[in-house]
Amino acid sequence: MTHKTPRSPVGLIAVCSLILAGTGLSTTAQSVILTGITAPWRYNTNNLDGVEWTDPGYDDSAWSGPSNALLYIESQVLPAPKNTALPPKPAGGPWNTYYFRSTFSVPNAGSVGLLTFTNLIDDGVVFYLNGVEVQRIGMSAGVVNNGTLSSRVVDNATSYDVFTLSGDVLTNLVEGDNVLAAEVHQQASTSTDIVFGCAVSAYYGEPPVALTRGPYLQLSTPDSVVIRWRTSVPAGSRVIYGTNLASLVHTNLDTAGVTEHEVVLSNLLPDTRYVYAIGTAATNLAGADSQHFFWTHPLPGTPKSIRVWVIGDAGTAGYGLLANQIAVRNAFEAYHGTNTLHAWLQLGDNAYPNGTDLEYQAAVFNVYTNQLRTSVTWPALGNHETYGGAPYPYFALFTLPAGGEAGGVPSGTEHYYSFDLGMVHFICLDSMIADRATNGAMATWLRSDLEVNTQRWTVAFWHHPPYTKGSHNSDTESELVQMRQNFLPILEAGGVDLVLTGHSHSYERSYLIDGHYGLSTTFNTNTMLVQPGTGRETNGVGAYLKPDGLGETPVGHRGAVYAVAGSSGQISGGLLNHPVMVTSQNVLGSMVLDFQSNRLDAVFLRETGVVTDWFSLIKEGTHPPVLTNAAVTPVGDFQFSVLCRAYRTNVIEASDTPDMPSSWTGLATNVPLGSTFEYVDASVLANPRRCYRVRQP
Repeated sequence: MTHKTPRSPVGLIAVCSLILAGTGLSTTAQSVILTGITAPWRYNTNNLDGVEWTDPGYDDSAWSGPSNALLYIESQVLPAPKNTALPPKPAGGPWNTYYFRSTFSVPNAGSVGLLTFTNLIDDGVVFYLNGVEVQRIGMSAGVVNNGTLSSRVVDNATSYDVFTLSGDVLTNLVEGDNVLAAEVHQQASTSTDIVFGCAVSAYYGEPPVALTRGPYLQLSTPDSVVIRWRTSVPAGSRVIYGTNLASLVHTNLDTAGVTEHEVVLSNLLPDTRYVYAIGTAATNLAGADSQHFFWTHPLPGTPKSIRVWVIGDAGTAGYGLLANQIAVRNAFEAYHGTNTLHAWLQLGDNAYPNGTDLEYQAAVFNVYTNQLRTSVTWPALGNHETYGGAPYPYFALFTLPAGGEAGGVPSGTEHYYSFDLGMVHFICLDSMIADRATNGAMATWLRSDLEVNTQRWTVAFWHHPPYTKGSHNSDTESELVQMRQNFLPILEAGGVDLVLTGHSHSYERSYLIDGHYGLSTTFNTNTMLVQPGTGRETNGVGAYLKPDGLGETPVGHRGAVYAVAGSSGQISGGLLNHPVMVTSQNVLGSMVLDFQSNRLDAVFLRETGVVTDWFSLIKEGTHPPVLTNAAVTPVGDFQFSVLCRAYRTNVIEASDTPDMPSSWTGLATNVPLGSTFEYVDASVLANPRRCYRVRQP
């Protein structure tokens, strides 16, 4: 697959300028530049609260400038020229805001169908067109003043913020001179860096509908799926679909003009492959080919092979680490081949540094195009998803089953949810901003969800790991401690098999364990290690084993494997020495899970394509232990061996009156939990009729 890097806004501006050079500003051109990224602005750093400085008639002659953008206090190299150094904030108040005003001329304003604003901002901004607010970037809702802080953190303004205005908003555009005002807010009172520049272009006439995001699949069930996409201008939404390319006979059409398109396809067949195309009522924008398809979920409980891809902390394009993401993605695509990807889990911190819409575009929608249009992604909320401030773009970008649409108990919120995929029950928790108390809403919902779960496999995922010694420490950080102390007891009682988390930028994978809720130093291999070994099967031996509660509520406290997969975009080291871990690796990669009936095979796949960890977990029915090699010794003792399934608790009991249930008493338990053990009953001579049995509690 060839990855195409989108042309930067600066490049686009240069091309348009060449086209128009020497011709003047032509209103017959479809798209024209009204003001460039380096255009001049007047600026002010004083307290302007209560001053109508955004009005077109405001006298800004006492302001500094006009001076060419970029206007800045920034030592780093930026995507456009740094032309005017700004003065520091004045002393004497909690002032965190810089003010800018500029004028651009618009001929034939009534024919403008679209305005596009291309900006470099550090940190947040509010724009006003002719005195009316038209856009916020990195700013929360509500009244702003000179002390209001930006809701996002911009380390360096290395990415463009782009937005468009169309429709009724353009009624504020006037013929001739228009005043554009902007207030740039810093993210902390101690912040000293600032960057500002804005380019504006106009499209004359009815702008064409262009696909700017997607399509991407959401919320699949056995009989439905959600398809989403974004367009450059408002348009109707249409999906055509069918079971093969020759018969796209079904149509779902909504004529309402929107830019955020979300179409639900219902009354579908379970476990069926559909081909689709998306577009407007008149035009296909994508699809109707072999690259656009989806699978509906098999019915809950169906013993079907399921493949799941797991990435954590992957969205590092915003940190200039796009190559890491692409390497991990490409390794998975090569490993996966032509198999079917039934689900794709994102473990949080999906788009750095602030989880903004623009960062999601760069780190998710531009990178995982193949996966997004053919398989449903199920995300978890990470800490970086919240750094851009509320309302969090994460919840606008994804359609998640708050109402239990995909199985499980309705949570009533997209912060945490569950869904069924064949024989697997998935549970997503919010370890960042949801209540993590044992009696909170999330814990209460989790208990109720587990109580009705009858799937063979249970997988939980969220962002903050209960066990890690990577770039984070689960002994000291509150989110990690609280998830371990408050939620692991609930999950383990509910029979969870696998827990997946990110946050630490490393890969760590545990033994099959149960009951470890304290500090790492309190891990006890005698009481908390359910089964030793790596879980790597060789010649039928070595896989982790658990009892099979098929069709019933899973058996609790029989062990779970915990994996930290937070290295799908960057690695950050750490001690990597948590005692519950089989392996800890400071390398890039992702996880691939394959469920086949009563067997789970999991691998950690490096960005190089090499598998550096793997384990198997097998669900088995009851295997009754057998008494063997029974013999009476010369002195009268009765000795025998017990042959039993390895890594199970087996208790030898005896009774002289076996018909009385209360008469059975325990004699010995196999320790360690091996496949055979021996017992000698020295008291047999005093009991002329003694019966023995071995049971698994």
